Amino acid sequence: MKNNAWVREEGGGKPVLDDYQQLVDEISAALGAPATLENRDFGLIAFGAHDSGDDPEGADEPALDPVRTRSILRRRSTAAVRAWFEGFGIARAQAPLRIPPDPAAGVFMGRICLPVRHRGVVHGYVWLLDDGHLSDLELGGPAGPPDPRLARAMETAARIGALMAAEARADEELGRLLRDLLTGPPDGRDTARTALRAALR
Repeated sequence: MKNNAWVREEGGGKPVLDDYQQLVDEISAALGAPATLENRDFGLIAFGAHDSGDDPEGADEPALDPVRTRSILRRRSTAAVRAWFEGFGIARAQAPLRIPPDPAAGVFMGRICLPVRHRGVVHGYVWLLDDGHLSDLELGGPAGPPDPRLARAMETAARIGALMAAEARADEELGRLLRDLLTGPPDGRDTARTALRAALR
C-alpha cells in the first residue's frame, strides 16, 4: 500500500505536477522505498512514502531522517545539504549512485540517487531512502548489469527528465512572450499578448 503526497510550487498550477507524482509513485512502489523528486536546485517537486502494510500503526519513516523531513516541510534543501550531496558527484552521474548515511550531517539513512537527465542535461534527482533493505540492490557497472527493478526505475527517471525538459522549454517560451509584450516593437505586441493568453490557459 502506498501513501503519497504532491507539492505545488508557490504561485504555480502546472498540470505536469500530477504526472511527476505518478512517476515518483511508480518508482517508490517498484523498489519498495520512500522516494523524493527534487529539481537540480534541490527544490522539492514530489514525494512518495511507501508503506508495506506490515506496520498497522502506519509509522512515518521520513521522520527518522531529519534532512528528508526538513526538505518536505520547507520544500527545499539547504545550501549545506545541497553541497554535501553534490560532493558525491551526483551532478555528473549518468547512473544510480549510493549515498552512505552520515548522522553528523543529519543524514540518518543512506540513499540511492537516480539522476534525472534528458539529452545529457541533469534536470533533477530522485532520492530513494534506504533503511537497509536496498543494500543488496545491484546498481550496475563494469561488474554487471543493474537490478531489473532499478533499470526500470531509471527508465522512469528518464521520463521525468523529458517532462522537466519540456517544462523548462515552456517556461523559456513564456519568458520570451512576456519580453515581446513588454519591450518588443508595437506591431508585435498584439501577437505576443494573444500567444501569452493562450499559453496561460
